[in-house]
Amino acid sequence: MARATVQDVARTAGVSVGTVSRVLNGSPAVSESSKAKVAAAIRQLNYRPLASARDLRRDRTMRILALAKNLYSPVISEVFRGAGDAAALSGYVTLIAPTAGDREREQQLVDMLRNGSVDGLIMFSPTMPDEDVEEMAEQLCVVQVCEIADAEAAFGVSIDDRQAAFDITRHLIRTGGQRMAMIGTRAARSGRLREEGFRRAVAEAGLSPDHMLFTDGDFDFHAGRRLAKELLGLSPLPDAVFCGSDTVAAGCVREITDAGLRVPEDIAVAGFDDSIQAEMCIPELTTIRQPAYAMGQVAFEALLARMTEPEAYRRGRTFLPHELVVRDSTNG
Repeated sequence: MARATVQDVARTAGVSVGTVSRVLNGSPAVSESSKAKVAAAIRQLNYRPLASARDLRRDRTMRILALAKNLYSPVISEVFRGAGDAAALSGYVTLIAPTAGDREREQQLVDMLRNGSVDGLIMFSPTMPDEDVEEMAEQLCVVQVCEIADAEAAFGVSIDDRQAAFDITRHLIRTGGQRMAMIGTRAARSGRLREEGFRRAVAEAGLSPDHMLFTDGDFDFHAGRRLAKELLGLSPLPDAVFCGSDTVAAGCVREITDAGLRVPEDIAVAGFDDSIQAEMCIPELTTIRQPAYAMGQVAFEALLARMTEPEAYRRGRTFLPHELVVRDSTNG
């Protein structure tokens, strides 16, 4: 019979892996009810932590590192807030560091994990090649979130960006969009997946993407204005624009309305992320809501299991559900 793992205990007890780990570590941040459920599951499964796992617990620094290219994105902030809150409940301190897309800087920070300065690493949009992420994840405690490299060994948490883009593009089409445009970025993996979703929705509707504009630089409000200005110089004008982020969509809306056109009557605009900009924009943006905080929590729980149980080695990725949020920037 296979040896019971911490995942088996969590499943039998009906609690998260993080809760099981907190019980095993004697954390006070667990309810008596959860402790009782975990204890019963441990007895039922005859679960015994590996000796090496106990040694790891004694040697932990109780610090994890969270890396991202930058910290400007509201999604990144929410992801790291979720991870940090979950980490704190288990007694861990979260160190957050931007890499600015600098490969050397990223490597210096990753070396903190290699030399034992931190116990685990959460990565958002790594700069290093996929094969380097793969090699690192085979040897070290690493979890990816949102921007996930094509590295099977590095467990990742995200939404299905391709499907989310398909859903919001289909909404634009179903509410009258015929001349479809997209403003996006190919610099990020998620941007390329969203482009694929947009193209699929347009193709399935029997349409063609009239205009697709991309930037490899800053993907922000000013990029939205600049690229929208290019769209407004075309003839005929698109009647629906999908933007790869709310910030870019807000810039797009501003440029359209400054040109004397109406959103959505003349041109419908949709964003992505459901950030605060979506509600601050006039009109408020139709968008895709990402469960960013929950993604951070799930990422830490996967990392905690990897750090505390050598056999807890999750591969592949987990998709959390996204939500289409319809507001005033689109018809219907």
